[in-house]
Amino acid sequence: MKKIVWLNKSNGQLCVTIPKDSGIKESDVVTVEKEKIKTIVYSLVTGDLFHYGHLKMLQVANKLGDLHICGVLTDEAIKSYKEPPIAGFKERKSIISSLRCVDMVMTQEQRDPTENLEKIHEQFENAKLIFVIGSNWKKVPGAQYIREIKGEIIQPPFYERLSTENIVNKIFRIYKRKVNEEKLKVI
Repeated sequence: MKKIVWLNKSNGQLCVTIPKDSGIKESDVVTVEKEKIKTIVYSLVTGDLFHYGHLKMLQVANKLGDLHICGVLTDEAIKSYKEPPIAGFKERKSIISSLRCVDMVMTQEQRDPTENLEKIHEQFENAKLIFVIGSNWKKVPGAQYIREIKGEIIQPPFYERLSTENIVNKIFRIYKRKVNEEKLKVI
């Protein structure tokens, strides 16, 4: 089980939250061994209208390393290259944070993840860094930095059937058909 240390802002202590069904009980001894993390996987998502394609990519990413960190793009980062998201950043981040296949979530302020990748590499300088991004990204942001640190880029196949665009288009077609059916009833 991989867990991330977090700061309790009310008392300044570092904490680890362990799920009730983990088998670990109160007064059990646990060890924290940062140096055992040899491979870190970084993925990024908008996570808007979260669907199976998002989940499938995050599950693939999770299997590739010891620690899976997912960058969730801010609303502003998304607006820099496509339409604004339907769900807000806090909502999207909350969904990604609750997934078992994601060990840690980072806010990604820009389309290019280099800033987050640098922070991760600085903290885990001896670990290999793998960047996972869907095959629909032809120009991979952050690729230059990944090559510089001798990391790896993996692009799992894009799950076309349930892309956000296809979902929105299908909803629009259904709505348009219903509107047309209602107009025919009136005639």
